[in-house]
Amino acid sequence: MINDQKVTVKIYNLEISLDSKGKDPLYINALARYVDEQMHRIANSSSTVASAKVAVLTALNIADELFSLRDKKENKKEKEHIERIIHRLEEALK
Repeated sequence: MINDQKVTVKIYNLEISLDSKGKDPLYINALARYVDEQMHRIANSSSTVASAKVAVLTALNIADELFSLRDKKENKKEKEHIERIIHRLEEALK
């Protein structure tokens, strides 16, 4: 297990020191890079210069990604459940 340690990341030109909370520092750095890339992408594609607004828009985009992935996972589970029911029905009708 990885011990808690301080990890310093740079997101949107802001250095932030975080507790690792047992997570791999490389993982935390990867998360920070992703957020930084998303913030720069949004800032470059809009006229918004306020960093707080860029942060909120980035958070909304990442939340949308999360919700979409959750929906896909749920849809996959539902599809598998329906396929099992169909299989049982087919077996019962033989």
